Amino acid sequence: MRVSKSVVALAGVWVSLAAAPAFAHHSFAMFDNQKTVSVEGTVKDFQYTNPHSWIQLLVIDPKTGSVVEWSIEGGALNALAREGWTRQSLKPGDKATVVVHPLKSGAIGGSLVSVSVNGVAIGRGPRGAAGPQAAGQY
Repeated sequence: MRVSKSVVALAGVWVSLAAAPAFAHHSFAMFDNQKTVSVEGTVKDFQYTNPHSWIQLLVIDPKTGSVVEWSIEGGALNALAREGWTRQSLKPGDKATVVVHPLKSGAIGGSLVSVSVNGVAIGRGPRGAAGPQAAGQY
């Protein structure tokens, strides 16, 4: 059976279009990458999962004194692993300082830039920086 060039070309276009959503699965446009915010708190949960890791951090709101939960989106597992992260890098109860790019909306949460526990940075990036942002992941 002979397949014409137009059929092959059409199949190639179809495959390209079908794959496009995979490349556009997520945007970091909701984060203000021009600003960084540092928060200190207690790790509630570290979700070392694909497509992105998450840190749930309990932080005391300085205005109200109440505990608020920050949801911090981190990098993909393969990028974190290249920086030295493991599933045990953060444990519930750890006291952590987390630097994030905050949400543009002003809501509580952000995109992970770096984390330290007891003054020790988790992960490593170029030029001595820590975190997925330093590795040029975003």
